[in-house]
Amino acid sequence: MPSAVEIFVPTEIILQIVARVDRSLSGRERQRTLYNLCLVSHQWYSATLSFLYARPKLDGGNTYQKFTTIMCPPAGAPKKSKDLGTLVRRLDLSKLVHHSSNSMTARLITRVKGNLEVFLAPASGFSVNCLSPLSKCTQLRFLDLSLVHESFSLEHLRKTIRSMERLVNLRTPRFMRITQEGLEKEELKWPPKLQTLQLSGTIDVDMASFPWPPNLSSLSLKHCMNLSYEVMTGLLDKLSLEPNLKRLSISTYNRGLQPECINLIPAYLPNLLYLGIPGDLVQDIFFTLIQCHKGGDLALEVLEFGHTHTGDKLDLSMKSIVDTLHQGLPNLRAVGFHTMFGEFDDLDDALLKHAEKRGDKLQISDETFEFDPGTYYFD
Repeated sequence: MPSAVEIFVPTEIILQIVARVDRSLSGRERQRTLYNLCLVSHQWYSATLSFLYARPKLDGGNTYQKFTTIMCPPAGAPKKSKDLGTLVRRLDLSKLVHHSSNSMTARLITRVKGNLEVFLAPASGFSVNCLSPLSKCTQLRFLDLSLVHESFSLEHLRKTIRSMERLVNLRTPRFMRITQEGLEKEELKWPPKLQTLQLSGTIDVDMASFPWPPNLSSLSLKHCMNLSYEVMTGLLDKLSLEPNLKRLSISTYNRGLQPECINLIPAYLPNLLYLGIPGDLVQDIFFTLIQCHKGGDLALEVLEFGHTHTGDKLDLSMKSIVDTLHQGLPNLRAVGFHTMFGEFDDLDDALLKHAEKRGDKLQISDETFEFDPGTYYFD
């Protein structure tokens, strides 16, 4: 019986196969499949290894322990021929609870800092000791610290990210302290490409003097401990000078919010294209103020009513929204509602008819192109 003939497959073909597997699968299935491909042969191992470690799935203590053992071997362990830490592009520790210590997280960040582009920090196991190695991750594009329970100051955070020239998206720690010390030092500049910011924490400063990132285009306010009328007035007053800001989202998970805070937004930010606000804080007067805006029509294209802030239901009529389509919000084409508020078919019909009537005159910006005309619902 003739023996089987081994067929040589060029490495370029193997790379295309592995790349397609990498794109088509996700989660545990992706990680398991890529691991099995590494076992085929030395050639497949070499071609697949970088894909396997690029986006490790770390959603439990066992997988995390195995990963850290490989990345941070104990003292005296034999050194590996290849620095696997340089292969990691995305490190998501957000699913971990009490699986890591502060020192282990700091060591892990140090090992993967070379080419890390996306980092999501865990709720616990991340402290001020981790900021120093994190500052060395100069290739980061996305940094999420929103789950961190440790209390940092804005000054510490800005020191950490000032060398991240490629950072585009930042979510700050929910217990961050925003004080005057973090604002006065001119050398603590924001990364030049930072466009999307989620701001959280305790505000203990006049927000009218807050130095926003120069290229800020999207701002989310979430888990702010004292977002009072006074704070919102100063915040919006300074934001009105930011020409690039096109998206504003104010989460229900803020303390101190009042309907009067929401009513300020149209006057200060008429060029917003997307606005997300707690639904129960919006009243008919909000739309009356839009119709009476001295600067003419607003640019708003998408309006979203999020989860209730006070526990109350919607306190506005759909007619108020429809009326602004003819005066105040001619480009409004999509309105979103949290599912707790129910469905609004009449408003959906009005939005569709308005979009059809406007035709080519209806503005559709790059910032909101994913929203189709009509109403939509979310959890």
